[in-house]
Amino acid sequence: MYRSGNVRLANTIYKCFCTYFMFYVTISASQNVTSDTSTSVEPQQPSLASVREVVELTVPVALRPNDINDYREIVLQPYSNTRIHLSNYSKNAGDLVGYALVQLHAFEYNVTLSYNSSIVDGGHLSGQNVGLLMYGDGDLYAFNLNTHQPVWVSLVLMLYNRSAPVPGGCNLEFPVEISPVLNLTLTPEVIIVDTPAAAVAKPFQGTPNACGKARLEYESYYYIMPTHDFSQRAYFAAINKLISYANAKVQGRQNALHAPLLLNRHTYGRLTGRGMVFVTAVIDPVHRGFALYVPTHTYSCKPFIEPAGCYGLNIPYRVLAIILTIIAVLEVIMGYLPLVVKCSASLGFLAVVGTVEALNMLDKPLAHEWLITCLVGGAIVGAVVGLLLGLYAPVAGKIFCSMLTGYMLCLILFGMINGNFYTLRNVSWYIALGGVLIGAVLNITLPIILITRSVIFGTVFIFYGVNTIVGARLDYPLRHFIRRLYVENYERVHSDPALDENDFVALAAFAIIMLVALFLRSRYQSDEVQGDYSRFDIPCQRGPANGDDEDRIERSTVIAADDTAAYQRFVNEQPIITRWTNGDDDVFESPESNSRFYRLLKRNARR
Repeated sequence: MYRSGNVRLANTIYKCFCTYFMFYVTISASQNVTSDTSTSVEPQQPSLASVREVVELTVPVALRPNDINDYREIVLQPYSNTRIHLSNYSKNAGDLVGYALVQLHAFEYNVTLSYNSSIVDGGHLSGQNVGLLMYGDGDLYAFNLNTHQPVWVSLVLMLYNRSAPVPGGCNLEFPVEISPVLNLTLTPEVIIVDTPAAAVAKPFQGTPNACGKARLEYESYYYIMPTHDFSQRAYFAAINKLISYANAKVQGRQNALHAPLLLNRHTYGRLTGRGMVFVTAVIDPVHRGFALYVPTHTYSCKPFIEPAGCYGLNIPYRVLAIILTIIAVLEVIMGYLPLVVKCSASLGFLAVVGTVEALNMLDKPLAHEWLITCLVGGAIVGAVVGLLLGLYAPVAGKIFCSMLTGYMLCLILFGMINGNFYTLRNVSWYIALGGVLIGAVLNITLPIILITRSVIFGTVFIFYGVNTIVGARLDYPLRHFIRRLYVENYERVHSDPALDENDFVALAAFAIIMLVALFLRSRYQSDEVQGDYSRFDIPCQRGPANGDDEDRIERSTVIAADDTAAYQRFVNEQPIITRWTNGDDDVFESPESNSRFYRLLKRNARR
């Protein structure tokens, strides 16, 4: 009996312990739910929680109109349905709030936000960035229909006052009657963002303010994510940059361009290796209200499917760029290419430029096959003309080479200063005129500063070759120039010219290569230098004495280096006096005057 009593006592203690433990766990869980559902308006430090059957969004007592009033990040489990309960709306909002906008932003995968516990036509929106309006306490449902993949999402509660217009209140694109989301289309060349029409706030809706008649204004903002940062944290942080109007004004950039006759369509240029966030603000200037649509996001590449494409790892293009860069470096160092080759290449590219401008002036859409045919035909004609000029009119060929260099310089400068330079009227004529002026200056000054055309010609190819090798976008102005042919309304495309680390790496590599090439060139001299490196012939200049032109020494030096190795070697490698003086004696003035002295001795010896 004593032993049996002990067993009963032990069982009783064990049951009490289990009861206490279960009670403790229940209290802890309820406290965790309470803490999770408490108001959190600071998106910088979200609490990551596993999905529960109910996630509660609470309208706080201290309202923040037109701003974030609750924010959290949760994980939607595979193939799950999560209920989102909006509470305390009637209690705390009252007549101060016109509506609540509940946003759901998913990372990498699509989710569905619905008014109903099951997916019904006309009652849900699907995508990575979705949102629905609510006018009181109630429930929304978040579906993760990925059967094996949990999805990390951010849940945002925005409250707008009674004068705020209703984003998407007059939309015809989405199945839900009020769809406050943006329609984003990613094409191989551009990003198109369409904004569904908004409606005025409910108190002002009526016949004078019917859809299409209200005086509403739209402002489009965008934010560029850091290069090659495809993390979850960067994704949510970027969305928070534009989630409120104050943030969009401060941290975003406005795009004032839009498609012709389509005020709510904005087009952006793709930035390889970067993500972009877009948002549209609708403003009611009559009733002084504003609201924001749900921000939308996209990458300009496929970081989770084809990560190599985000880094510009196109091996064939890079191999070709390396080969062209090596040839260009040899051209800078030793004048590798003859004048006929440079004239052919320069005139060929100038013909392509002229063909592009002519086709743009005609403003007639052509199929890609016809575009390629026109460009190739123009390049062939220009190359043939350049070959003839190089053979029979080398002076004219040199002028065209300098004009091409000037055109490329103007194109790069315009593109780096203003990413939408083609919105300027007659900008093509300004670039062409700048190319002519720079070409004229180069023709006059190159011989004076002892910089040859080989350096300029090679520098252009080194610049674009290094850009391709590194995967930078310094070649954007040239691509922008060509894309006008086959991308509709490309003059209205907003492209950000901001440089990133790849561009700085490309600039640094270009500068180092040029310094090394110029250093080697200043110490290299061939016995016979091609005619297009000779000094500038000043018209009506007095000819050399005694009809002897041996004093005209053609050189391939870039700058006058104070080094005997930088000058042409003379007969039998005779020693050259290198002492510099201020006297009038030719022997002691310079290595060049030394050469004249030795040639004078040689002519006297022959006599």
